[in-house]
Amino acid sequence: MPDYDVIVCGGGIGGLTLARALGRQGRRVLVLEKQRHVPQVHKGELLQPRSLHILGTLGALDGLRAAGALTAERLSCRTEKGEEIGALDYRGLDDPYRYCLVHTYAAIKGTVTAGLDAEVRYGARADELLRDGSGRVRGVAVVAGRKREEVTAALVVACDGSGSRLRTQAGIEVRRTPYGHQLVGYDLADPGLGPDIAAHLTRDGLRLLFPMPAGRARLYAQVPAGGVRRPELAAWTDDMLRRVPALAEVAEPLRASAHDAQVVAAYRYNAARWVTPGFALTGDAAHCVHPMAGQGMNAAIADAWTLAENLTDAGELTQESVDAALGRYDAIRRPAIDYVSRLSHNLAMLFTDTSWRIRVVGRHMLRRNQHNHRLQTIITYNMSGLGVRRFTVRDRFVQFGLLRDREEAPTYA
Repeated sequence: MPDYDVIVCGGGIGGLTLARALGRQGRRVLVLEKQRHVPQVHKGELLQPRSLHILGTLGALDGLRAAGALTAERLSCRTEKGEEIGALDYRGLDDPYRYCLVHTYAAIKGTVTAGLDAEVRYGARADELLRDGSGRVRGVAVVAGRKREEVTAALVVACDGSGSRLRTQAGIEVRRTPYGHQLVGYDLADPGLGPDIAAHLTRDGLRLLFPMPAGRARLYAQVPAGGVRRPELAAWTDDMLRRVPALAEVAEPLRASAHDAQVVAAYRYNAARWVTPGFALTGDAAHCVHPMAGQGMNAAIADAWTLAENLTDAGELTQESVDAALGRYDAIRRPAIDYVSRLSHNLAMLFTDTSWRIRVVGRHMLRRNQHNHRLQTIITYNMSGLGVRRFTVRDRFVQFGLLRDREEAPTYA
């Protein structure tokens, strides 16, 4: 008999969501996390409505609210001067969760970890896949300090990020497509920003600003590939403030935070396959999208939920039932991520492409459709993770100004 039902390799939010869901099924779960402490990283701060459904079902949402998570109802697209030229409004969704929640990655991890019915080993790395005589994955070799041991399971799940060594060992390759820019993330004091997430579309790219809990705020600023060297960051920040008047309200806290800014990479990929016998990929080990579309962490949560649901249907975890569950998981999630990747890429290019043609056409389209409730609701729904709604031919004619929109945008209190 294997030591565990499932070994989850990686203690990020996707891996923890999977472990929490499997623990509620009564599975024997081991989580391996190579880091001993949760790093303070600028990523994974926005939970979309579908993720709120999942975390609510797992009993993790109340803890997140108690930890001070903020509600975000609108993504406002603005110019350098702060003029709104378009918006995505979650309040128009026909769903109990007509909003997103915002908190730090560490806080979201903490609330998912609380009440986790699984064994978690920190400072323990899944170093090598173990296989049986047929080549099937049957466990992992675990390294913790100077100790190395072999641990077996009916299923091994790689949640170990974009550089996954287990993915490579499983013979699964990915082809990364880098974007021609990076993002610099600032953590700054909130001078009193409103509740909206503000995406400023500037000549130099995206400037994304939003409030965070505990009186903090985030700014993500686009920089060319290769970034800005740290000794140059203070001067670069001053220049950005001169070129984007809308950031004047955060000028002083932004300057004060420049020395602690973090660089966020931007690239995309979707592995050609996510499973092999006894083994599966989730989250960044399987796929990556542009970070500013608010999909990466949420896609990992959806991966975890889909895999757990298919393992529920598997009953006892035999080789046959595990492989059947993995086949269903791959058939559901990999095509879904193809769509998420296209959506994220299109939004990212609208926000980050600095060529004059895209800037002029993009701003024109945003202004033309800023009161088009139907089109905005379709895009917001697709971003929310609740499902996929396609544009009709008429929607496209309306979008490009060839037909008039018959719907009036509602007003919200």
